[in-house]
This record gives sequence, C-alpha cells and structure tokens, in this order.
Amino acid sequence: MIDLDKVRSNFPSLSLKDDNENQIIYLDGPGGTQVPSSVIDAISNYYRQSNSNTHGEFITSKETDSIMDSMREKVAQFLGAESKECISIGQNMTTLNYSLSRGLSKIIKKGDEVIITELDHEANRGPWKTLESYGIKLVEVALLKDGTLDYNDFKNKINQRTALVAMGMSSNALGTINDFNFIKKITAKYNSLLLLDAVHYAPHFSIDVKSLDCDFLICSAYKFYGPHVGLLYSRPGLLDTLDPDRLIVQEQFAPYKIETGTLNHAGEITDKINLDFKNNEVDKLKFITYNEMKQLINNSNEYFVGSNKNYYNCVMEEINTTI
Repeated sequence: MIDLDKVRSNFPSLSLKDDNENQIIYLDGPGGTQVPSSVIDAISNYYRQSNSNTHGEFITSKETDSIMDSMREKVAQFLGAESKECISIGQNMTTLNYSLSRGLSKIIKKGDEVIITELDHEANRGPWKTLESYGIKLVEVALLKDGTLDYNDFKNKINQRTALVAMGMSSNALGTINDFNFIKKITAKYNSLLLLDAVHYAPHFSIDVKSLDCDFLICSAYKFYGPHVGLLYSRPGLLDTLDPDRLIVQEQFAPYKIETGTLNHAGEITDKINLDFKNNEVDKLKFITYNEMKQLINNSNEYFVGSNKNYYNCVMEEINTTI
C-alpha cells in the first residue's frame, strides 16, 4: 500500500489545516500542483549561492549559465527532444504562445487559415485569435456532446490553406485525451504545422516529440511540481525561420530568440529538480498506484463513457506499456 503520510511529507503546504483543524487535501490539478521541499530548497539555495544574470565573467554568472544549460538538457530528455537547442523558456506557457503566434504572423499569408478547437483552454486559443487582425482566418473544430472532438468536422475543415493546427493533447476541464496521432496524419497530407499543447498531458503520460512528429510542443513546469515556467519545444531549425519580437541584445538564434528579457533563473534551476522529483519519486508511486488500481479500473470500465472512456483507454495503454 502507498504510504500517504510519506507522500504528503514532501509537500509543506499539505500540512496546513482549515479553521476546523481538518488537514488540507489539494484537488485542483488543472490549476497546478503543489511544490515539494526539494524544489523550495533549490530556489532558496540559488538566491543564496548563485544569484546572477547570465553571460558574465564571474563565478555566480557562470554557475547560472551552467544551471540554464543543464535545465534545457533535462527538459529535452523529458520531452524526447533532439537536443537542448530545441528548448525555449518563457514566463509561462501563455506568454510563449503569444510570442510564437506573433512570430508566425509574419510568415503565414493573408487568407491562410489556422485551426483551433472548442475543447482547448484559452491559453491555446487567445494567442491564435490575434492572427485574425493580420487577415488570417481562424477555424474552430467542434466539440461533441460526449466531450470529444468532432474529427469528421476537422477533416472537413482542414485544407490546402491551413497553415497551422493548434490543439491540446489533453483537456484541462474534461480530461479528454485527443487523438493527436490521427491529427498529425491529416496535417502531414496538407503540409500544415502542428502545435501540441501538453500542459495537462505532460504530468500524466510520457512524451516523445520525435515520435509525435510535431512542429511545436508547449507545456509548463507548474503542472509537475515546479514554479510557473513555460517550456517550448521547436522542431530543429524551425524557430530560426521565424522572426519573433525581441530585443537587439537578445541572442538571435534558437532556442534563445523567442525568449524576452531576463528569465527566472531560480525557477529554471527548479525545473531540473522537480523533474528529478517526478521521475525518481512520483513515478515510483505511479507504478505502485497502477498495480494497486489496475484491477479496480478494470472493474470500473462500465462507468467510463464518452470522453472518460477515452481517458480510460489512454490510462490502460500507459499502464500496459510502463509496468
């Protein structure tokens, strides 16, 4: 059995009690995760020992450079990326998406189309809505009553003028797992770019961007035990074809050219720590949980319908491939 007290002891915030002395239970997964002590300590230690901007010729600056390189390498491994040069960093997923949409607005032609979905949360809709001011047509894929996307609607709407498809891998609100492999096959036929929003997917399922064959993938560390830090994967060479808004002092090549201003270095060091925590601690618990819950889930299969049935199938596939 899982030692829940041991699990909770990693998270100081879970020791809080309400006015009636009831211990706090945190359930707002879509709003982010709580932060373990190892991440909190890493932030504190950075400010004590390494606080500096990058590219300086002194010890704390060089240490920060090393931290940033190590963090990019760790995220690249986490996402199955080709190299750390594919990983860009931002204040959060939303600001990175806005920067990316601005860069793409300069190469997508007037009259071309961008597809989004009714299932996506606003952080993967709002940035693409801004393209309408450049004469780019925004097209939405409908949501069915069972909480899944209407893939026939998607097939009817994609065409030779579709420059980009932006869709979530998993819904924040419903837990629906989209059929992104099917979407990729269709986008490939029309030579359309594919951006995948993995914010709600990355904490729960393994990701390999090379296998996904996506052009961009975006996620945020606050969904897997870190602070608010946005992470962007770009296919090798693709970001260098864009001209995102940036300062002239910013490095003018990938992955840095889309990063605006001084980054949250203390937050970035924790991305390495919280990924280590997820891989070394939480995933161990996941295997235990899966083994203990597999029979329960199988016995409950009759209760999974619509979008929840889709989620059930994805969970079972992950169980069968990781245990």
